[in-house]
Amino acid sequence: MKEKRLRQILGALQESKYLTVSQLAAKLAISTSTLRRDLDELVRRELVVRSKNGVIPASEMRTDTSVSFRTGVNAQAKVAIAKDAVKLIKSNSVIFLDSSSTVLNMANYLYRVPNVVVVTNSLMVVARLRGSSIPVYLIGGQMSERSHAFMGPLAEQAVQEYNFDYAFFSPVVITPQGYAAETTVEAASMRKAALERAQCGVLLCDSSKIGQHRVYNLAHINDFRYIVTDDPERPANTTATVLRVRTGGLK
Repeated sequence: MKEKRLRQILGALQESKYLTVSQLAAKLAISTSTLRRDLDELVRRELVVRSKNGVIPASEMRTDTSVSFRTGVNAQAKVAIAKDAVKLIKSNSVIFLDSSSTVLNMANYLYRVPNVVVVTNSLMVVARLRGSSIPVYLIGGQMSERSHAFMGPLAEQAVQEYNFDYAFFSPVVITPQGYAAETTVEAASMRKAALERAQCGVLLCDSSKIGQHRVYNLAHINDFRYIVTDDPERPANTTATVLRVRTGGLK
């Protein structure tokens, strides 16, 4: 019975790609307590990935994952990392914010930086800054429905028109070889184009991303000026300045 239920859960997730726990329980007509136990088993088998917002099949982590899911993965660490990353920005700076869920959190604290100007390829960043006094410029191109971000040749061409004092990125992973890597070539290429226009590249990375594998490299960690992370030890052996976040601020 349990194995049949697990197969049904996987089938529903493969069909929908993303569901909240309540949606999944209603779809399968089972209690949320039973579903959570089943999900724990599927996580143990590395067949699904959970966040506070919902569940996706593990195979989806190799694609352009939905932003609504990513915002719930290690959410507390992402907020702490973003909050301290803002402290690096000097007044009167032009900055680039990528479309990652970690960098998105920076928008909540930019009001602390006098006369900052934001350039981004993320609709979520634009929405977060709507109504503020911060000037925002949106990079156009082909929009990803999942990440709500603009990518592709037109976006990369548009970003060449800017010079950034700082550019902030949060890749899908940092590989064991020390590369910031993405699941899609479009995401990697867009971020690489923005990094090339920045005087100071800043990598935001929570501990769950370190030591993982993805296909497309954005850049090596040594290509960034700063790395902001909650990991107490990794990454190591890098020429970048590593700022390790803890409760109360940077170490």
